[in-house]
Amino acid sequence: MTTCTNKTKLQQLTEFLLSSLTPIVKKNDIDAWQERGTLLLSGEDTGKNSYQIAKWKYTAVIAIENFAHREVNPYNVLAMVAAYLIDNDEERDTYNLDDPEIDVDIISRDNATVIIEVMLIDNIELIPDPKGPILFNGERYYVSAVDFDIADIVDVAIKRK
Repeated sequence: MTTCTNKTKLQQLTEFLLSSLTPIVKKNDIDAWQERGTLLLSGEDTGKNSYQIAKWKYTAVIAIENFAHREVNPYNVLAMVAAYLIDNDEERDTYNLDDPEIDVDIISRDNATVIIEVMLIDNIELIPDPKGPILFNGERYYVSAVDFDIADIVDVAIKRK
């Protein structure tokens, strides 16, 4: 099995929320950005002549406007964020990422603005490319997610004496 994505965890979480909340939330009513980032240097060789040069640890902000809080219980959004992070962000404990903070501001009888702040961490990986913009260890690279293989099945033989 190969795992590879060129999307940030923020993009993935935002897409998950949008698909889960459609048709209540429209695409132009959700916005996302990164704040207060820290670059964690590593230079780890990932094999296949590729490197994880760093990790990008940041606060992700997702704003959902015109949220119909009387049609959809805001606790559903809380549960969606929690479920997504538990299922898809196994590095949370390793890097001591804070739990999400969520504000629901009632704008009118029918609409609210939901602000989600969550710490995320993305890998910054280098792939060899003679025309790449990044010079590292005397060679050229471009930034991308590195393909890596994860075993689906492990065959273990137990030898008894």
